Amino acid sequence: MIVSEPREEIAAWVGARIGVEFHPPYTTLAHVDRGRIIAGFIFNAWTEHDIEISLAADRLSLTLMRAVYDYVVNQLGCRRATCRTRADNSKAQTLLERCGARQEGRQHGYFGDCDALLYAIMKEDFPYGLHAKGPQGA
Repeated sequence: MIVSEPREEIAAWVGARIGVEFHPPYTTLAHVDRGRIIAGFIFNAWTEHDIEISLAADRLSLTLMRAVYDYVVNQLGCRRATCRTRADNSKAQTLLERCGARQEGRQHGYFGDCDALLYAIMKEDFPYGLHAKGPQGA
């Protein structure tokens, strides 16, 4: 089941897994299976055309990825999403690239003990959106 509440619980779950603490304002989406979160997204730093996304997941579903695309593009009206990952997290980098993200830069010491890689996903490059469910997209 895809849920957006309780925001604080979803943010705490994601934050504990990626080593950050989130402070409002933010919104959330999560996939809950048998009463436990298996994937969560935090959306913050919205600037009308861009939203910053943080993610943690045990596994990702196509349903959740389409819900994320719908939220970012159709509800928020963003053209792009910005993501950061640890430079030593090759699984996250692979996932971002599979979702259409392109690396835009490096932020030295962002995580304290590790650099961050900065990625952007443009709405036209996000594979679970424009043509995923026909001409209208997700």
